[in-house]
Amino acid sequence: MSFRRVVRSEWTKLVSLRSTWALLGVVAVLMVTVSGLIGWQANRDPDVDNSAPYAIARAFLSVDVASLVVGVFGILLMTGEYGSGAIRSTLAAVPTRLPVLGAKALAFVALMLPVTAAACVAALLVSQAFAEPGVRVGLTDDGVLRATAGAAVAPVAMGLIGLGIGAMVRHTAAAITVYVGVLLVLPALLPAALPDRMLDDVVPVVPVAASQSLYAVGDLGSAGDIDLLSAGPAALVMLAWVAAVLAGGAAVLLRRDA
Repeated sequence: MSFRRVVRSEWTKLVSLRSTWALLGVVAVLMVTVSGLIGWQANRDPDVDNSAPYAIARAFLSVDVASLVVGVFGILLMTGEYGSGAIRSTLAAVPTRLPVLGAKALAFVALMLPVTAAACVAALLVSQAFAEPGVRVGLTDDGVLRATAGAAVAPVAMGLIGLGIGAMVRHTAAAITVYVGVLLVLPALLPAALPDRMLDDVVPVVPVAASQSLYAVGDLGSAGDIDLLSAGPAALVMLAWVAAVLAGGAAVLLRRDA
């Protein structure tokens, strides 16, 4: 079977599930609603700082929550087939196996990225709707369009990492535990576990911190006393993480029976 046909098959499986559309709706509504609530609460204070760095930080606080949901969705794309046994027929149709993972990743990005992009634009607009007209931040302001694009890409990248973890672990509960523990809980423990001289080198390159760097603007590109990466290096770090985890998933897919 050609790769094009594999992609078409994976796309059909993805869009034919009601749960897919329900999840996309949840992600979009969650991002916009949380951003709107934060924007409304912040702008009740007449002295609130609505410069671009702070406005962007408030508008995209919901991206971390969306990344968790999208990451679990990425896991389920792989573990769901193992749980139902459908992976056997999939791999029988594509005995080379690797095109299956590549097609799932491609279909996932093609479906998810437009949703997160639209949700991020809407989140920014809704958040800024509560600001005074004279100080509102828009997409044409310096750094805002880049930050919005980064905020849209961040959950998708985390979802691809989830897909790779799902391919490696193959069990839903275990894969979600690994995803939440290694990518979300462990980074929060690093400041207490590592000596100060290592924090500046390690924390900025963990996936969560690197993904947050994609949409940080100005002086808010830091986490406490730790400076985060700028957008360009952060994008390269996220690309490396996605490639490494998907490579691990591909290796397991090739070597282990369904």
